[in-house]
Amino acid sequence: CENATKWGSVHQGFGRFNWDNADRTYKYCKENGIIFKYHALIWGSQHPTFIESLSVDETKRAIIEWYDEVQKHYPDLTIIDVVNEAIYSSGDYHSPYKQTKIIEALGSLAEDRAEKETGTRPSYNCNTNGYPNTNSYQWLAEAFRLARERWPNATLIYNDYNTFQWQRQEFINLVRTLRDAGAPIDAYGCQSHDLTDMNVSSFKSAMVEIQNALKMPMYSTEYDIGTSDDALQLQRYKEQIPYMWEADYCAGITLWGYIYGSTWTTDGNSGIIKNGKDRPAMTWLREY
Repeated sequence: CENATKWGSVHQGFGRFNWDNADRTYKYCKENGIIFKYHALIWGSQHPTFIESLSVDETKRAIIEWYDEVQKHYPDLTIIDVVNEAIYSSGDYHSPYKQTKIIEALGSLAEDRAEKETGTRPSYNCNTNGYPNTNSYQWLAEAFRLARERWPNATLIYNDYNTFQWQRQEFINLVRTLRDAGAPIDAYGCQSHDLTDMNVSSFKSAMVEIQNALKMPMYSTEYDIGTSDDALQLQRYKEQIPYMWEADYCAGITLWGYIYGSTWTTDGNSGIIKNGKDRPAMTWLREY
C-alpha cells in the first residue's frame, strides 16, 4: 500500500504508532484473497523525523521498537521489502540515509550479534561513507537478520530503482555482496520505474544480465509506465509484462498505482484507469 506502511507514516515517536491507513489495505487484502506485500521496513527516505536527532544507541532502540511493532501488528506477513534504496553512487546513497544514524545503528547491532556469537566484537566499518569493503555491508545484512527472526517464513526482498537502465551493475554488486555477507535475502526487487523509455531488446538483455549474475527470484516491485501517450503505454505493457510474467525466475509484479491522476508520476500519468475508463494498456492487461 505504498506510503501507508513506511516507517515515517506509522512510527509517531517512541511508543506511538498509527496503523489506520495500512490496516485499510491489509483488511481489504485479507477479505479478498490478495497477497499483502509490506513496503518497507528500512528506507533512508520517509523515516520518522524524530530519529534524525537520535544517537546511535537511541536509533538502535527505535529500529528494534519499529520491527517489534510491525511483527506484533502483522505477524503473518508473507512478503516484505526489507531495505529500500541503499545503493551508494557518486558519494551518496539512493535515499538520504545520511540524515540519520540508521546505518551506524544497524552496523552496531550486527557487531552486537557477532560478539554474542563469538565472544569477540568485530569492527564492521558501517557508516555513511559508502561500502569500502565487504564488512561494511553488515548493516544491510543485519536489517534482513532482524526481519528473518520475526518472520521466519516470509520472502525477504532488497528493493531499488534504476536497476535496468542506469545503475544495473551497482545493483548487482550490492545484492550479491549483501547475500555473501550472510544476509537471509530471498529475492531482489527491481522497482521498474525506469522502463517507460527503454526499448524492448535493451530491457530483455538487462533482465537476463541481472538474473545471470544473481541467480535468485526477481520481483518487479513498483511497475509503472508514466506517459499520457496511450499508444506508448500500451506498447511497453505488451513488451514488458509478458516477458516478466513468463520468466520462471520472476516471482511477481506489483503495479505502483493504477488510477490516473493519483500516482506519483507527472500528472499521475502512469495510471491505467482514467476518468473511470480503462486506458488501452488496462484493456490489454485484463485480456492478458
